[in-house]
Order: sequence, then structure tokens, then C-alpha cells
Amino acid sequence: MLVNANYRLMERQILMQNQMRERQMAMQIAWSREFLKYFGTFFSVATVGLTVGAVKRKKPVLLAPIVPLGFIFAYQMDSAYGTLIYRMRGKLHS
Repeated sequence: MLVNANYRLMERQILMQNQMRERQMAMQIAWSREFLKYFGTFFSVATVGLTVGAVKRKKPVLLAPIVPLGFIFAYQMDSAYGTLIYRMRGKLHS
């Protein structure tokens, strides 16, 4: 009887841990989506501003910051709406 009760207790603990992990993942995705809104706005304004500045001043070097900002934007898009979370989850289980 005691073994059966311990087994049920362990089973409930595992279920609770899985629920907590799922909630943490959901919070991470929600945070990424919220951050993406603000960063996407910044990226758009910066890209337009740098492009206009590069054309007006005839200095193509002003376009250089768009490249690293683009990588950050792509990473955030993947984190918020892509498959990054599923790829991370796959790495944990393999």
C-alpha cells in the first residue's frame, strides 16, 4: 500500500513539473512576442532612418548597422513565432 502511494505521489510531482515547464515556456514565448513588437518598431525606424541618411549623405557605410540589427530581429522572430522553442525542446529530450 505504501509503495502504491509513493508511486502516485511521484507521478503527481512529475505531472506538476511538466505543467510548470509548459507554463515557463508559454511565458518565454509571450515575452519574446512582446519584445518583438518594440524591437520591430525600433528596427523599422532605424532602417528607414539609416537608409535615408545613407542616400542623402551618399555614405553607404551608414547602412552597416542594419546587418547586425537584422540578425537580432531574425532571432527574435524565430523565438517568438518560429521553431526555436521546439528545436530547444528537441535538444533537451535527445
